[in-house]
Amino acid sequence: MPVTLCFIKDKHKVMEHKIPLETYFAGLLQKVEWQIQEYEDTAADTFVTLCRLCVDYLQEILGELKNFIISYPFASTEEEIHFFKELKPLLASKIIYYNTVYKIEVRFPSGSEEVQRDYLLSETDRISKSFQRNLAFYQYHRTKATYLDRQYFMRGKPDIQIIVDSFYYETDPQFSTSYDYKVAKILALELFAIYLTNRLNELERRFQRQQVKNGNIKKLLQWTGTKRALVELIYALYTNGDFNKGTVDIKDIVSYFEDIFDIDLGDFYHTYMELKSRTNDRTHYLNTLQKRLLRRMEEQE
Repeated sequence: MPVTLCFIKDKHKVMEHKIPLETYFAGLLQKVEWQIQEYEDTAADTFVTLCRLCVDYLQEILGELKNFIISYPFASTEEEIHFFKELKPLLASKIIYYNTVYKIEVRFPSGSEEVQRDYLLSETDRISKSFQRNLAFYQYHRTKATYLDRQYFMRGKPDIQIIVDSFYYETDPQFSTSYDYKVAKILALELFAIYLTNRLNELERRFQRQQVKNGNIKKLLQWTGTKRALVELIYALYTNGDFNKGTVDIKDIVSYFEDIFDIDLGDFYHTYMELKSRTNDRTHYLNTLQKRLLRRMEEQE
């Protein structure tokens, strides 16, 4: 159901614009995703910087959304519930997630691999306990139950325990319900759990690489594809400027891959020229990678 926004030019002339809630929110969410992608690609030299940029930006976006909703006449109870249960948490969860990761990264210990691993595991345990404390509502959310939606996701039914746990932008009763924050926090914690898993895996890989470097264990990975495919992949990464912001010479990149995989790529430039001379399917390996990855995503949906 559309909202009517009025822009008064003078006493007698009024211009009306009707913007459907779903259309407005979809555009806002897309803008957020583009901006975060831009931060990830260009603006952030560390993850701490990225998180800080995202939190500042998302605060502004939530302010925009708040102004829209305050002047928006929901067409029905169902539309109001849908917004506070499904839409708003998508944005609110992002600020909770980046704010949480920021705090974790700022406090990240600089000690041994074991100390860092224990730190990450303690955060994983904290997430598990948080889910356990809110198990009843988590189950309600995960099973897509609706029988308490009017109590949870309509304005004017405050729950002091939830509001105390909220950010400052949640305190306006025109822009919050008792449980929309809880949904956002669940979504954020699910993202945070993935972040911690990736961080633990990264720590393990770093430890393994150090072991390889010290000669304590053999190389863990071997390139079992063709040399031609590896050259194609290297040139794609080089052309996209994915190493040291595009300042590395192709010879250095090839040498790095040869060292990692203990492989001799020979006259890689000649291999590249052969790929370039093809009349059809010049990037056969990259095309195959794309097709197989897309097929895997589709099968897992």
